[in-house]
Amino acid sequence: MHTIRLTPLFILLVTLASLKPLNAQSNEGGVVTYEQVIDYGLEGVYDHPKWDTYIADLPKTGKAIYTLTFTAEKTLYQEDLNKKELMSRELQGALAKANYAKSPKEVLKKLFYDFAKKEQLEQVEFMTRFFLIESPVESKDWKLTNKKKKVLNYVCMGAERQVGEEIITAWFTPEIPIAAGPEKYNGLPGLILGLEKNEAVFMLATAISLNKPNEIDISQPQKGQKVSRQKMEKIKVEKIKEFQANRKAKKSRTKK
Repeated sequence: MHTIRLTPLFILLVTLASLKPLNAQSNEGGVVTYEQVIDYGLEGVYDHPKWDTYIADLPKTGKAIYTLTFTAEKTLYQEDLNKKELMSRELQGALAKANYAKSPKEVLKKLFYDFAKKEQLEQVEFMTRFFLIESPVESKDWKLTNKKKKVLNYVCMGAERQVGEEIITAWFTPEIPIAAGPEKYNGLPGLILGLEKNEAVFMLATAISLNKPNEIDISQPQKGQKVSRQKMEKIKVEKIKEFQANRKAKKSRTKK
């Protein structure tokens, strides 16, 4: 089960949620649309004035649209590719050059939760290959705060947790009593509608439809090789070493 510190505020929240009349559909599920701020990571990739000049007039951040389809038992989180942001040719070229200088990264494509079985299934892409990573639902240690704000006319309460050097703030609404949220953020007594890193918004709900989704809209991802998280980490280490060795060899041939 998810870990939450039981403060007087938490007890009050649960009491208020139980007293407030809920839209009957909110218990059956729906779809949340989120807008996420994407940092392109262009700055500081190459320590050279030519690179700084090259990216000077290019946008440093963009936006991506994701959807969370949910019921009380299951959720499916994925990017809405129909609303993918168009990039200029110059920006695409800069991103390609920047990615060449970095080690390959695992990219989350879909995330499926089965809360009844306490299982999660991640579909990730790594170096053009797809993998399905099965693991137990991760526990989250949230600390509830006395902060609140409105998102899409829903009153949201704040909860915080530290991830590395970042303070993650989740804005959740007890008006929709589903312990779900975008990406791997969940485990609160209400649906998460907004996320901040060090007080900067990076994920915010822009629309909610409280209509029970069809089973096909919330099914497990199928594309990819099934692996454990431990096996996936081993694959990444091996492939990154191989990538770096090939890049080093290519640079050596270029200098000759």
